[in-house]
Amino acid sequence: MKKIFVWMILVVALSACGAPANSTPDSAPANSTPDSAPANSTPDSAPIKPTPTEPFSGVINEFESTQTPIANPTPEGDSNECDNPFYPVADEATWFFSISTGENAIHTMSVDDFGKFTITVKGANSTFTIDGQCNSEGVTIMNVPGAQTTYSGEYGSSAVTTVSVSGVSLPNNIAPGQQWTQTITVTTESGTSIIETNYTAVGFENVTVPAGEFYALKIEQDGYVTVFGQKVAMHGFNWYAEGVGPVKGAMDGAPVLELMMYDIPDKK
Repeated sequence: MKKIFVWMILVVALSACGAPANSTPDSAPANSTPDSAPANSTPDSAPIKPTPTEPFSGVINEFESTQTPIANPTPEGDSNECDNPFYPVADEATWFFSISTGENAIHTMSVDDFGKFTITVKGANSTFTIDGQCNSEGVTIMNVPGAQTTYSGEYGSSAVTTVSVSGVSLPNNIAPGQQWTQTITVTTESGTSIIETNYTAVGFENVTVPAGEFYALKIEQDGYVTVFGQKVAMHGFNWYAEGVGPVKGAMDGAPVLELMMYDIPDKK
């Protein structure tokens, strides 16, 4: 159970960069199978190579995630507040990422009229969703009390339900040297756990990824997850380019993600 929960929290920590749910350093890259293929079909040996004009394929739903918000939630934001320069929030926005394991992942976004959005991440062997919210302070991931993410796969099954959130994942008015903290309280079948993250905007630097060269803001992420009374450390870096969003992510003990291509529609 502990291994499952820590694994799921790494997914949340990397969600801004579209990490596939089961891409862990000690697992071999999984070959892909087209969505329409039968369960016993032979997968292609070549890695997935999505293009802007071709639909992403190769998802095997070994991991299924659902979001179950509280009944009739009151809207907390406004779509006009989704103006974070380093985290575009636009309906049908799409980011493709390459992963150091040899796999690829597609990250898509759907947005409602109240500043709430849902991130859907699909990899060669997994798919999951997670909610976010825009407000006057910034962008918050995993924000909705009552939202539930469930896991089933090689490690068994588990569920994480958000109880409360304080702080934001990425402030709107961010500048080098700025520091902030986010705390998320969640429950599992075994009790309550806390995810506490300290962020530091390190500064701007040039970052080269498959999608090109970006002048990106480097953000350090340092914190811990309390699991069954024990603290599990988390540390890493994410790079965000203005008008683009996340272009690279590198969490300790997790695969490195790099942006391959992206499509961000104009806001309606």
